[in-house]
Amino acid sequence: MPATFSATKSSNLASFLAPIALGSALMGLTANSAQAANPGFAGTYAPPNWTQLIVQDGSVDTTNAPTSITVIGSDDFSGLQGQTDFTIAAPSAGTVSFDWQFTTGDLKAQYDPFGYLLNGSFFKLTNDSIANQSGSATFAVLAGDVFGFSQRSNDSRLGRAQTVISNFVAPAGAPTSAPAPLPLFGAAAAFGWSRQLRRRIKTPA
Repeated sequence: MPATFSATKSSNLASFLAPIALGSALMGLTANSAQAANPGFAGTYAPPNWTQLIVQDGSVDTTNAPTSITVIGSDDFSGLQGQTDFTIAAPSAGTVSFDWQFTTGDLKAQYDPFGYLLNGSFFKLTNDSIANQSGSATFAVLAGDVFGFSQRSNDSRLGRAQTVISNFVAPAGAPTSAPAPLPLFGAAAAFGWSRQLRRRIKTPA
């Protein structure tokens, strides 16, 4: 009778502790995944961490960070091409997304295109045939990729263009596809410990 009572207590203990251990491990996995995205121009993507490249008389306005930043094109009447670049290296692989709102004092965006940069390549987002416009963009990056925003001007005259970037989200920290090993180890250990204890309980003395 005492042996039966002991086995019952051990079985109840295993049933009680195993879900707790598994739950804790899964919470660790969830927390690790939640750390993989960095919203806004803060933390990893705070304005001082970015690189500015200004050709002609453009600028970058970070007054409204972390909510938004504004890249401003050139308009010095030089007749020369100008550009305002704001770039940073991705700390890990993932997806970059943002909203943009473009305005220009020129006739249309053809003369002052806006787009994003990825490893030196320019991907135009504005529609050449209209002036003021807005949209959203999403693209993938790998760890170490240099990406950012570029407001350009074909002639630096007849009206300055600028683009506000908001709702910016980019990868930071460990990617969601590669969870930290500790939570995974905890989950495996909890499962293995539970099975081993149950096996020992069922084995007659």
